[in-house]
Amino acid sequence: MLSKVYQILIFSAIMLYLLQGFDISKIDFSIFHLMGVSFTAISLFLSQMLLAFRWMAMSNLSFKISLETIIVSSVLNIILPARLGELTKAFYLKKFYSYNYHKTLSIIFVERFFDVIVLLLIMFLWAYLFFADYSVKVSIVVLSLLIVVAIMFFNSKFILLLLKKIPFQFIRVYSQKIYKNINRLLKTPYTILFYTLVVWLFYLLSYILFFIYSVDFGLNYQDILELFIFSTIALSLPLTPAGIGTFEGAIVLFLTHHGINKENALISATLYHIIIFVVDFAMFYIFLIFKNIKFKELMQK
Repeated sequence: MLSKVYQILIFSAIMLYLLQGFDISKIDFSIFHLMGVSFTAISLFLSQMLLAFRWMAMSNLSFKISLETIIVSSVLNIILPARLGELTKAFYLKKFYSYNYHKTLSIIFVERFFDVIVLLLIMFLWAYLFFADYSVKVSIVVLSLLIVVAIMFFNSKFILLLLKKIPFQFIRVYSQKIYKNINRLLKTPYTILFYTLVVWLFYLLSYILFFIYSVDFGLNYQDILELFIFSTIALSLPLTPAGIGTFEGAIVLFLTHHGINKENALISATLYHIIIFVVDFAMFYIFLIFKNIKFKELMQK
């Protein structure tokens, strides 16, 4: 209950910051370009397809089933708070394809694990390129070693021995299944890392297409990379469904710091978020048609 109160207070503070002094007459609609918006939507669509390829590589399911899973979870991530849409992957695959829960949960864990790794790599690459600091280079080496240690940790038998000592049978058996599947996935980390890198490159590409070709703010590639990192971290915070408010707040804070008025910054952030929603819901609508089910029936399943 207390956490809900904190979330409401934080969200209210963000909305107050975004709307305070907002003057609609200051919006310059001439800076927006439809062609860039279209290319941004295509890039986000391809990102979803690549996520399906990554899921297919880890789950050994068909591309069709993998794409269905990604589409359903993406839309429910928009609707549900705290990114609970990720967990719907397990329920969807179990109900429609009898795919074991423990396999899906282990894949979700590995997905997030590699997403964090790649985001950190992007952050350190940005720091390496734009800051001539020896400590940054040392940090990159340390990060690389931590990644190797983490993978070795999941490949070790020590953690399995600890799981076998859990007193509750259901938790003991289930946790061992999840661990063994994580262990199996991490035996071939390069394939997963490759797909994750390509996915994140397309995410970054969508920012470049939007903030260079969709809106004319005069940002350079360094600015866009910084904005990408900053807003991605804000979007991952489980404060509101789909990061509504926190995402816009991060972009507005960044853009206003770079001399862009709040009105244009907020409209551009909102437009980018809308593009994400349109792509996800359009794919979801097509999925419902081809699956020949209604949304209510999907939730009942």
